[in-house]
Amino acid sequence: SPIIVAIIISLLTFALFSIFSPVLAWDAVAFLVITGCGVPLLSSILTRGLGKQQLAIRGELNAQIVDGIQGVQDLLAYGQAATQLRSVATLEKKLDQIQQCMAVIAGLQQALNDLLMNLALWSLLILAIPLVVAKAIAGVYLAFLVLVILASFEAVQPLAEAFQKLGHSVAAGERLFKVTDTNQQVQEPAAPLPVPSNTPGRFSLEFDHVHFAYQSDEGEVVHDISFEVSTGKRIAIVGASGAGKSTLVNLALRFWDPDKGTIRLNGRDIRQYALGDLRGLIGVVSQDTYLFNDTMRGNLLLARPEASDSEIEQALEQAQLTAFIQQLPKGLATWVGEQGLRLSGGERQRLAIARALLKDAPLLVLDEATANLDPMTEHTLLDALDMLMQGRTTLVITHRLVRMERMDEILVLDEGSIRERGTHEQLLRSGGLYQQMVQLQEGILSLT
Repeated sequence: SPIIVAIIISLLTFALFSIFSPVLAWDAVAFLVITGCGVPLLSSILTRGLGKQQLAIRGELNAQIVDGIQGVQDLLAYGQAATQLRSVATLEKKLDQIQQCMAVIAGLQQALNDLLMNLALWSLLILAIPLVVAKAIAGVYLAFLVLVILASFEAVQPLAEAFQKLGHSVAAGERLFKVTDTNQQVQEPAAPLPVPSNTPGRFSLEFDHVHFAYQSDEGEVVHDISFEVSTGKRIAIVGASGAGKSTLVNLALRFWDPDKGTIRLNGRDIRQYALGDLRGLIGVVSQDTYLFNDTMRGNLLLARPEASDSEIEQALEQAQLTAFIQQLPKGLATWVGEQGLRLSGGERQRLAIARALLKDAPLLVLDEATANLDPMTEHTLLDALDMLMQGRTTLVITHRLVRMERMDEILVLDEGSIRERGTHEQLLRSGGLYQQMVQLQEGILSLT
C-alpha cells in the first residue's frame, strides 16, 4: 500500500543520509513527514464531508434521471418536463460545485507537494554545500543526494491523493453497510423441514389469528385474520383497495413475518421451511408482476429453467398468448423491453400468467390476475385458470367479483379485518358489504 511504501522509503532515506550527516538525515525526514502527513491531513480537513455530499447528490441525480426516462410520457402529458429538467440541472450544478471544490483542493495539494519538494532540495543544498567545502562529504556525492531526495518524494507525494480517495471510499462504504448491516426481517430456519412432495392434492394453507403492521408505530394492516384454504379448495379474498388483501399474499410468501399469529402449510408453521422451498411450492400471478429486459422465452423460463418447448407452448396456449407470439417476427426470441414496456398491459399480464402456469406449483395465488385484461379476454382466461385450479389449493385476491360462485368460500376484507365470509349465494342473501359490492359492480357494468 502507499503508506507502507512511504514508510520504508523514508526509513531508507534516513539511513542513507545518516551515513553522510545526521543533520542531512533529519532534514530530509522532516520534509518527508510534512509532505506525507501534513499535506494529507490538511487535504482531509478541507474535503471533510465533500465525499458524502458528492455521493448523496450523485445518487439523487441518477434517481432523477431514471425517473425522468421511465416517466417521460407522464411528464410530457402533464407538462412537467421542463420542471424535471430544472430539477436535474439543479442537482448537476450542486454536483459540479462540489467537484470544482475538490479539484481546487487537489490542485492546492499538488502545489504544496511541489513546494515542499523544492524546499527540501534547497535545504539539502544549503546544508550539504558547507560540508562539501569542508571536505566532510565528497563533492561527487552531492548530486547523488539530490537525486535520492527527489526520488524519496515520489513515494510520499501520492499519500495525499490516497487519503482523499480513502475518504471517498469510506463514505461509499458507509452507505453500503447501512444496507448490508440492516437486520433481516425474515430469517431462514436453523434446521428447515424437508419440503413436502409436489403433489397438488396434498397441500393446505392456514392463517391462524394473524396480525401484521409494516411499521411498529403504525396501525395494523391486517388484524386477527383466520381462515384455511383446505386441500384442493378455492378461497377468494375480496375488498376495496387498501383493505390488506395483497399483504396476505406477502405474508404467505414470507416476504414478511406476522407480528402475531401463525401461518401453516400442511399444519406446520411456514417459518420452519426454507424460504426457497416454501416459495417453490407457490405459483403467484400479481397485479405488478415484474418482467425483465429479456426475451419472451427468458421471462417464461424464470419460473422453470428446465421447461421443454412443448410445456412452454402449452402454457402459452392456456394463457391465450399463442396467437400473439405467432404474430411476432422473432416469436419467443422477441425482447420485451425494460419492465416489459414493449408489451401492452394485457400482454404483460398474460405473460405473467403463462409463467405461473409453467411453474405448475401445487399452491396457486392469483393476486388481481386479470386486472389489466379486457372483459372478453378475462372471461376466456378465467376458463383456463379454472382448469388450472382443478385439484389445486388456490387463493384468489381480487376486487372484481367475477365467477365468485365457483369459489368454495369468499372472505370480505375491510380495513384489515374479515367482515363477512361464506359462499357467493350466502353472502348475497345476507345483504351485507359483499352484496353492496356486487350491486355497485353490476351498476358500473350496466353503464358500460
